[in-house]
Amino acid sequence: MWYIVLSRSLPEKEADKQSHYEEHRLWLDDQHRAGRLLFSGPTTDGGFGIYIMLASSLSEAEEIAAQDPHHLRGIRKMRVLEWRAHRAFRLNGPTIEDLEQIAKKH
Repeated sequence: MWYIVLSRSLPEKEADKQSHYEEHRLWLDDQHRAGRLLFSGPTTDGGFGIYIMLASSLSEAEEIAAQDPHHLRGIRKMRVLEWRAHRAFRLNGPTIEDLEQIAKKH
């Protein structure tokens, strides 16, 4: 199942966020390499970080997202939403099932 992780910036923690950014980025890279994240990045206003995650359950997705160094340190607040994805890219491109198989290979 797919999950959307909304990671809300806390303005009072901006200095902490910047000082631990590299640790957060490396964690995201590890999740992408493991096939758990499809997309990740901030909103243009910087208010949220968003990532699209593949996990077996909501509780697993929450456990994984909670390990993000920004969440562990209380620098950001997270919300994890179950997402029932129906389409991917163009209709004649890879399906959701294709993407799940690609993710499982890593």
